[in-house]
Amino acid sequence: MNILKKIKLNQIDKYINDIYNKIKDDRLIKAKTNINNLINKATKITGLDASKLLLLLDFKPADLTVEALEAFLAELRAIFWLNNFGFTKIVPIQASNKPQPDFIANYKEKTCSIEVFCLTQEHEQQKTKSVYINFDPNFNGSKFGRDFMSKAPEKKLQLDTYPSDLKVLLCVVNSTPIISLNTKDELYNHIKLLYTQLGWGYPYYLGLLTGVSANGIPSDAIFPILK
Repeated sequence: MNILKKIKLNQIDKYINDIYNKIKDDRLIKAKTNINNLINKATKITGLDASKLLLLLDFKPADLTVEALEAFLAELRAIFWLNNFGFTKIVPIQASNKPQPDFIANYKEKTCSIEVFCLTQEHEQQKTKSVYINFDPNFNGSKFGRDFMSKAPEKKLQLDTYPSDLKVLLCVVNSTPIISLNTKDELYNHIKLLYTQLGWGYPYYLGLLTGVSANGIPSDAIFPILK
């Protein structure tokens, strides 16, 4: 491992430690190794070294909120989602003050712009013992559905700033009840419904990244189906 790459990975360790010291969530201890492994794998997919990758991703070491960590992880995980769905030449775009997508990539011979929408911890629901309170597992009419529809026009603007053949709005869902209370088919139907409500049509696509569903079956999806 070169020195610059090691420095950047140590920066990740310090960042996670700083967040842990603030919120005392034991899950963060294990997260350090997992995140470093993801970064190493992402460098192989993108062809970028760790230093360049962290520079281009939404990594804000001074922001010690869980939401900031989740936003960073959403973009990091998006690289694997894109790779799994057959996208190539995946390049993260460094954040700036002007509207722009989070990634550009290729799909076969087509150029693509990709914007990431992250459903973060703020959407988690309160529990009474092991039961979620007043939780709607559907996207439609839920807090996520409302937030998604209100922010979608801004995300579309970011997608449209890059001249691309395909435009993908990728929803990264971290909310435990949504993942655990929906089957793969139900999640797919939810994004199909949201896509229909948006009414954007081609060349826009709506992606879903959850990792796994409650029964362990991968629930990641894209609508319409890529051809």
